[in-house]
Amino acid sequence: MKKIVSLLLTALMAFSAMTVGAFSASAATVDDDIAIEAGSRIYFDNTNTKWENIYFYAWSYGYYGDFVPMEAVADHENLYSVVVPVDVPPYVEKDGVNVPTEFFLFTNSTDWSGQQTANMPVEVGKNTYTPVVDEEGNITVELSYTDIPATTEALATPYSKSFTDTIDVTVYAFNLPEGVKSTYQINDAAPVEFTEPTKFTLSATSTVIVTAGNVTKSYTYTKVSDAVINVIAVYEDNTPYDGNIYAYTFGGDRVGESFNLMTNNGGGSYSYRINGSAHVIFTDINVWNIATKKFTISDISGVLPDQEPLVSAGEEVTYFLTYPGSPAK
Repeated sequence: MKKIVSLLLTALMAFSAMTVGAFSASAATVDDDIAIEAGSRIYFDNTNTKWENIYFYAWSYGYYGDFVPMEAVADHENLYSVVVPVDVPPYVEKDGVNVPTEFFLFTNSTDWSGQQTANMPVEVGKNTYTPVVDEEGNITVELSYTDIPATTEALATPYSKSFTDTIDVTVYAFNLPEGVKSTYQINDAAPVEFTEPTKFTLSATSTVIVTAGNVTKSYTYTKVSDAVINVIAVYEDNTPYDGNIYAYTFGGDRVGESFNLMTNNGGGSYSYRINGSAHVIFTDINVWNIATKKFTISDISGVLPDQEPLVSAGEEVTYFLTYPGSPAK
């Protein structure tokens, strides 16, 4: 399993639900202090990594499995930033223990083929993350504070992405000067003024323009077809598999991750439709923390080098699966 899956399986098990003006984390907050204020920025220092592309990948606190391109900061060499749309507490409670809030990481690609950091914690008084790369290519990250005055911000979340049925979009405006208005516009419709974070639902391919004073940002949400997965599954002795198969989907344009029970068509044939694009892993059970068995994935060319293939929206694929065991006697 790729490195990113080990990161995601622990950090992305619960995606927060979208509401107007506020978002809940995947665990209850235990501290009323704020580590990151809504409308402020997180900074990435690219001095040591020298990545050509820098993405902020976040799965909570306003983001939903989004790869957000980070913006170069004017007059600050190698410094990049991204806006955080909601307040983030310094700690959350998990299993009765207070742990630092983690809801994002940094990466230099959108398909996990490149480099990425581990899940990043937040810390009160720190807003800048500086990766340090050792001789073996391992990345550690140092936290510090960069003092840059707040600026007017216009934002929409999720970041530009595709969807299959409908998608909820929330628009924000921060740090507006007195008397300055903010608006959002969907395609060629008239701009709509808003003063609080505002959510609306899109059901067709749309461009959303958010304007706050002299700041304008544009986002594109593209409606796509489902992806269809067909599999032929056998045991190691080549007899047809007859148990459950779950397609675990993550990444792609998924708003979250999940185990999905595939339809058993009989004779070792199974199928499942993905709402959009996703990486997929095939398992026999839908819980990671017990002895889950994974299927080996092949196609007509043989065993695939990528055992977590990306299935794209509108695509129909057929995989051959081998279960690591024999039929029950």
